[in-house]
Amino acid sequence: MANIQFIGRAGELSKLNEISEKNFFLIVRGRRRIGKTSLLRKAFQQAVYIFTWPDKSIDWILEQISEEYHLPKFKNFGSLLEYLFEQNKIVIIDEFQNFLNVDKSIYGEIQEILDRRKQKKKVFRLAIAGSSYSLMNKVFYNSASPLYGRKTHEIILGNLDIPSLLKELRISLEEFIELWSVFEGVPYYYELIDLKKTVRDNIFTLILSQNSQLKEEGKAILSVEFGKDSKTYNTVLTAISEGKTKLNEIASLFDNKKNEVVKYIELLRKDFNLVKKVTPLTENPEKSRLGKYEINDNFLSFWFYFYDKNRSYIEQERFEEIRSFFDNQFNSYIGRKFEKFIIELIKTGKVLPEFEFTKVGNQWGKCETGTYEIDVLALNSKEEVLFGECKWSEDVNALEVLSELHMKAEFVKWNNEKRKEIFAVFAKSFSKKINEFEGRKVYCFDLKDLEKALKRKGE
Repeated sequence: MANIQFIGRAGELSKLNEISEKNFFLIVRGRRRIGKTSLLRKAFQQAVYIFTWPDKSIDWILEQISEEYHLPKFKNFGSLLEYLFEQNKIVIIDEFQNFLNVDKSIYGEIQEILDRRKQKKKVFRLAIAGSSYSLMNKVFYNSASPLYGRKTHEIILGNLDIPSLLKELRISLEEFIELWSVFEGVPYYYELIDLKKTVRDNIFTLILSQNSQLKEEGKAILSVEFGKDSKTYNTVLTAISEGKTKLNEIASLFDNKKNEVVKYIELLRKDFNLVKKVTPLTENPEKSRLGKYEINDNFLSFWFYFYDKNRSYIEQERFEEIRSFFDNQFNSYIGRKFEKFIIELIKTGKVLPEFEFTKVGNQWGKCETGTYEIDVLALNSKEEVLFGECKWSEDVNALEVLSELHMKAEFVKWNNEKRKEIFAVFAKSFSKKINEFEGRKVYCFDLKDLEKALKRKGE
C-alpha cells in the first residue's frame, strides 16, 4: 500500500509547525513502527537527522554524520551539537535512549549545552524520538538524570484513529476489523498489505508464513524494552494472550509463586507499558480484587498467541498445521478484539454520542448463579447506563441476546433505584433486530450501521 504515515496526524504536524521557529527541546515517544521518525522528518524537512546505533561507538556515529552532511570532524557529540545549533539547524536524534549503551555521558553534555544556550538566549532546536517506554522514562523522568525537567514540549504518538484509517484503506468494515484486530493503528503494518490478497492471507503471509516479514517483530518490540532478559516476561505475556488473565492463573505457571508473578506484572505495567490491569467498571480500581490483565498492543497479543506459541512448529516448517491453527482460532481471537473495538468507538463518541458516556469498559462479578460477564458497560452523569453485548457472528437473534443480557444487568450495582437503562447489541449481522425490550430502549448495530456511524463522524 501507499504511505499512510500521516493519516490523522494533522494535530501533531500543526504543533510541530508552530514551534519550528522557536527554541525547543521536543520529545516524541511511541511504540516501534508508530511513525515517530516519519513525523519529525515530515515536519522538519531541513533538519540534520542522527540515528543512535545501539551497537556502535560514538566515534563511528560522529564519523557517519560528518560524511553524510559534509561537516567537519568532531571529537565529541557536544561539539557537533554546538556546531549545528550555531548553523541554525534543527537536529533530530532518533532512538535517543540508545546513548545509555553507547555513552551515557552525552546526556550531561546535552544538558550543559541547553542550559548555557538558554541562559545566553542563543538558538537551540532539538527533537528527540525514542521507542523504549522504560528507557525514555529513565532518561527524562528520573530526577537523578541530567535531562530531568529540561524538555519544552512532548508528543506521545499513539495509534492512527479508526475513522481516518478506514477511510484511507477503502475496504469493508468486516475486513478492516480483522486487520485492526492484529495491526490496530500502527501505520507501518498497513503499508505492507497486498490489497490483491484476502485479509487472512495477508496476515498469515506477513506474520506466520515461512518467509514472513514480521515473524520476529514481536521479539524486536520486546528487545527494545527487555534486551536479552526476556524469558520470564515472555512467559507472562504468553499466558495472558492465551486467556490466563487472572493472577492465580498466571501464577500457576510459576509454581503458584504469586509474589514473584506480581513483581513481573507490575514491571510490565508500570515500567514497560505492555500490560494493563482492568477491573469491573463499577469498582474502585485501587481496591478491587477482581482485576484481570490484558496486553495493551493488538499486534503483540496476536504474535504471542499465534506465532510464539507455535514456534516449535515454525522451526520444523510445519506451516500447514500452523495455517490450520490460525484458521480455526482467528475468529474467536477477533471476537475478543471486537469488544475492544466497540469500546473504543463509544469512548471516542463515534457510536451513541448523544449519551455522552464518561466511563466505558467491561463489567463482571459474582452473582447467585456463580459469575456473570457483560462485554460493554457505559455510564454517564445523567445516571444513564448502557449494557452491551458484542457478537462477532452472522444472523444474531437480538431477542435471545437481550433476554440473557437483561438478566445479567440486574447483578450490576450502580444507582439501581434511579438509573435509566439502555441496551445495545453489536454484531456482524442480525436475523432479527429489536428496538425495545422490557420497556428499555435497545440499539442493534450491525456492520452496516457501524460503518455509517464511522463515515458520518469521519467526514
